[in-house]
Amino acid sequence: MENDKYTNDWPHEWIKKIRTRPSRKGTFKKMRQVDLAKRAGVDPRTVQQWENGDRLPSIGSLKQIIQAFWEEGLFLEDAAIEEATMLWNTVKRFSEARSASGREFADFDQTWFNTLMASETVQPEAVKEVSTTLFKAAIRLRNRPTTFVGRHQSREVLTEKLLDHALISIIGPGGIGKTSFATEVASTLTARFSQGIYMFEFGTIHDAHDVYPLLLSTLGLTSQGKMSDEAVIIEAIRHYELLFIFDNCEHIIDTIAEVAEFLLMETPDLRIITTSREPLNITQELVYRLPPLSYPAEEDLSDVHTESEWMSYEAIQLFVERASVLVPHFVPTLSHLKQIGAICRKIEGLPLAIKLTVARMNMLSLGQIEERLTQQLTLLTSGKRTAGPRHQTLRSTIDWSYHLLTGKERLLLQRLSVFAGGFTLEAAEAICICEPDLPGQKDPMTVEDVLDLLSGLVNKSLVSTEVDSHHGSIRYSLLEAIKEYATDKWNEQSDDEKRSTLSMRHMEYYKGYLIQAEARFRTIERERSIESVRTEYANLSAALQWCYAHVYSRASGLHLAAHLYGFWLHEGRLKDGLFWLERFLHVEESNDGSARDCAKAWHGLGIIQFVQGNIQSGMDAATRSVELALEQQDNSLSASSLRLLAFIYIRQNDLQKAEAMAQQSVELARSINDSWNLASSLHAYGKIRLEQQRYTEASNLLEESVRLFQMVKDPWELSGPYECLGYAALKRGAINQAVEYFKKCIAASQIYRGSWVLSRGVEGLGITLCARGALMEAALLLGAAEKRRQSYGGDNQPSFPEEYLECVEAIHQGLQQHEWQIWWNKGADMSQARVLAYALEL
Repeated sequence: MENDKYTNDWPHEWIKKIRTRPSRKGTFKKMRQVDLAKRAGVDPRTVQQWENGDRLPSIGSLKQIIQAFWEEGLFLEDAAIEEATMLWNTVKRFSEARSASGREFADFDQTWFNTLMASETVQPEAVKEVSTTLFKAAIRLRNRPTTFVGRHQSREVLTEKLLDHALISIIGPGGIGKTSFATEVASTLTARFSQGIYMFEFGTIHDAHDVYPLLLSTLGLTSQGKMSDEAVIIEAIRHYELLFIFDNCEHIIDTIAEVAEFLLMETPDLRIITTSREPLNITQELVYRLPPLSYPAEEDLSDVHTESEWMSYEAIQLFVERASVLVPHFVPTLSHLKQIGAICRKIEGLPLAIKLTVARMNMLSLGQIEERLTQQLTLLTSGKRTAGPRHQTLRSTIDWSYHLLTGKERLLLQRLSVFAGGFTLEAAEAICICEPDLPGQKDPMTVEDVLDLLSGLVNKSLVSTEVDSHHGSIRYSLLEAIKEYATDKWNEQSDDEKRSTLSMRHMEYYKGYLIQAEARFRTIERERSIESVRTEYANLSAALQWCYAHVYSRASGLHLAAHLYGFWLHEGRLKDGLFWLERFLHVEESNDGSARDCAKAWHGLGIIQFVQGNIQSGMDAATRSVELALEQQDNSLSASSLRLLAFIYIRQNDLQKAEAMAQQSVELARSINDSWNLASSLHAYGKIRLEQQRYTEASNLLEESVRLFQMVKDPWELSGPYECLGYAALKRGAINQAVEYFKKCIAASQIYRGSWVLSRGVEGLGITLCARGALMEAALLLGAAEKRRQSYGGDNQPSFPEEYLECVEAIHQGLQQHEWQIWWNKGADMSQARVLAYALEL
């Protein structure tokens, strides 16, 4: 860049000069502002503002600008990455200098730009890789109370604003009811957003890097090996008209701002409501400051009012409504309503403060409550971001409520802060007792105490409950503000030994829980057990993090990771699995880690690597697992790891080594009467015979595998042998039988969130339809299967490469190129739910 290098690093000069250059691709027509606006997805006026220096591009817009410049050949030859980096850093410097909030601008993503440059080498007919994961549009909101008090005018205003604004942020202090209000507004819009309403509860996470995993989890999506989490989400939702609620954003506000801006830029039909204590401060945002519930003014308290006049105040309505639930014998008189009005005024109409106040009515009179509020509550005026922390109002209310608890209730509330994502009564009873670990603790707590103490905290609105509609069980949780408060109190009033004891108990409890849950993964209870682990995953993740942070507990962390690999595999959380397994194996195998846990962890790591297509890494892990398992004389784990090696050798087309591994695996499983392991190993052995074209032997082995899986009542593992039986039938010319086997394979895969399982049956069904002459249907299914297969990275090799290539060749010969491309792309664009429905209806 000799003559074209700028001497002044001004963003508007960079953008204008690059835009107006002649293209290196031989296009003499220069890019106009309107052309750049179209490419960046903004109004032409915005481009004018960029080039006049009146406005800076956002991160999302800057990426679109750079991509447009690259694709149009406007960067200087041999200096594209240098110019793109300089443009990015210039905008970054000016953006951070102008930011009123001190918000940082992300660094230039060189990996992204390298991928962009490399994309030009892809042939035009190549299929675009898109998200591969199941997405079902749904209405997923918090359970609402039977009645919603007040805010009717605010609700109407916000509903109307949402017609014209893609992003509305509901702003207010803690406890003002932002979440409840957002949920209420969304519940009135189910007809308009019938394709889906989702609530993302960011209060459950603490780190910015957990934002996209939470989005994926709430949407029912999974991370994909070769795609960014952002791309997975965009490709899944881009064709839907959806409403997202981003709840409790303040602690990761910068990340949420970037995510919201990116999603809105890529999905024009999306609407977002955020709840936060501060705005996102992005251009698309309409800020709506939620007022408190209406309450009497000071002069109104001295006036004479009728009952209906008192009840016209929203805060009094909520107080009376909550009192009718928690204190059924309370019948408010006019005198009571006046006292309630005074209380509501002192707590500024904050809904959470009202609920906590009502919870004290079983201990204090209204007069006593009013008096104590005068002594305890600190009132602050609302203001700008630089004003005093408004959340002190809520903290004072919680503090006042906390000091009315008994010593044991305070202690239990503090200790409940160890939980993440909620807990059961049994967990609280096992973890939160004080004896015998803390013999010097004041107010010792036994198992028998916990139920009554927990009931007291629930009644006083310090602990929330949720009933599982599927299983009828009750789960408890702390509101985030109360959990934070309780954590602070626990840290203040306990020493390192007590805190360590509590966290150790938490870890040991979930360690035992996971052992029991994992044992059911290979039974008819698999689906329910997976669902249970999904519910407790926040606690399990917290235990893993604590174990890694404390060297003396890393062996326990390895144990947890070793028993979680099946869940990670099942859910498609492969990144989580690789992260934790590699992390603990790195620090524990050579130290105090149990040899069996190491062997099991290596086995799990090998499977995940194999599924992702990382064949050599998978083989190394499986080989290490076999070595350790044989040393421990663990025949069950040895059989499993030998079977994994057999599948890896099949992938490498080394059938001689594969057969040796499979034979040994079958023999070990038979020797210990391990029917599940035997069924799995017979599947591997049957696939080897299939590859050897010994179809009758293959079918016999695979049918025995099916019978054993049915005997142990694990119908979901049938997808593997059914897939191979389909190919065996196909090779024998039994087309109709092959179709039925592949359909059974597909049906068995439905429980898995990881789409790699589904791709096997879909691919086989497509190949079978090709043999039947249904070329268009075959092209559609192969497109759908490859999309799911490629998403996990690695070599992306089909399950049966030879048959796959023969099918592709036959389709190419039987269809015109444009026909092939249309049907292939149609399959690739189908959601997982549509693929399932289509395949099973054929």
